[in-house]
Amino acid sequence: MKILHTSDWHLGKNIFGKKLIEEQALFFEKTFFPLIKEINPDLLIITGDIIDKPNPDLETLKLFSEILFWLFSEKVPSIFILGNHDSKKITLFKDFLKYNHLFMVDNLYYFKNPFIWEDKKGEKVYFYILPYLHLYELKENIETFWGEENKRITSFYAQKSQLILKDLIELLLDLTKDSICKPAIVLGHFAVEKGVFTGEEVSFKFMGMEEVFPLKIFENFDILLLGHLHRLQKISSKIFYSGSILPYSFEESIYKKGIWFFEIKNSALVKEEAIYLPSSFKIKIINGYFKDLINSPKDDAYVKVVLKDKAPVLHPFERLKTVFPNLLSLEYEEKRKEDFSFEEDFMGEKFLKSKKEELNEEILFKKFYKYIEGKEVEDKLFEVYKNCLKELSENIEKEVKTWQ
Repeated sequence: MKILHTSDWHLGKNIFGKKLIEEQALFFEKTFFPLIKEINPDLLIITGDIIDKPNPDLETLKLFSEILFWLFSEKVPSIFILGNHDSKKITLFKDFLKYNHLFMVDNLYYFKNPFIWEDKKGEKVYFYILPYLHLYELKENIETFWGEENKRITSFYAQKSQLILKDLIELLLDLTKDSICKPAIVLGHFAVEKGVFTGEEVSFKFMGMEEVFPLKIFENFDILLLGHLHRLQKISSKIFYSGSILPYSFEESIYKKGIWFFEIKNSALVKEEAIYLPSSFKIKIINGYFKDLINSPKDDAYVKVVLKDKAPVLHPFERLKTVFPNLLSLEYEEKRKEDFSFEEDFMGEKFLKSKKEELNEEILFKKFYKYIEGKEVEDKLFEVYKNCLKELSENIEKEVKTWQ
């Protein structure tokens, strides 16, 4: 049985206001689809963070639908699971898609009842599928699918003053351990110990701590194919992360991207291979003094510039855009420690503000809106925001007086 494992597509991803939808579409068309045709896998596995935002825009949904249609037309059986960036909106048509061998998993049904896949030669694998679920969803799923174990579940909850994700996962594995079929492969979206973060991942946090699962709790399974960590890596002889398909931060630009290829024969893993894939765009961090960079050869890569200059340079962003047309971010190597700071924001606007002024709610809202939307907030919308802010302040004031 030939299996391809990929993860963390993050369709619709933005880097410093630059939306990468065209680059992602190009990657699938020129690199990913030809690879699938060449390998002709018995199964394609995508372990979460398919979409970058829980509320994807039309352009992102269109690309996702085109990918699904291609997989359907080429008859590539595929399993998709939800990650922490995804929402159940993308699994709305899962009951229809499964009839076309495109399986969208957003609950624990296939952990209680393993997903069985058999290839044309009779090779059979049992997949225990653990999509990312919020704490309350995980609790509800356990109560729904392990109803006959209700006494153990009730006892477990009674012993815990505070439920955390790791506790529920350990309960789930304990409820399952006596019925595991072999070969047993876990598909999941979470971090395990010894896994290397890139810094781009949005953490699963509880009380300020990243949820990282110990390897020991998965000892009854043969293979783990995981998503969430963006670096392609092998944690142990049986734990694999395929990482993100493209570099989604400047810090990731130094790492190779790709997917995992596996072959299973006679219920054993007989081949594992990391297949590295070229990116559809170049991304880099460039360090230097302004006088040197302004005279550099033209570079069309997506660039973050780190200036070594001690003193602020006049309009460096606009001037360096003539050399680096796709300059997305600029910062100084040494942060100024005075009460006033000269900085260049992600849109290339130079600003001089005191630290006190930067904490003003209206200024923060304008900058946050521009960061998310890539444009200035409209006057009408800003008036709505100010009215809401005023109402909130008045309500807080009333509450304080009432308490006093």
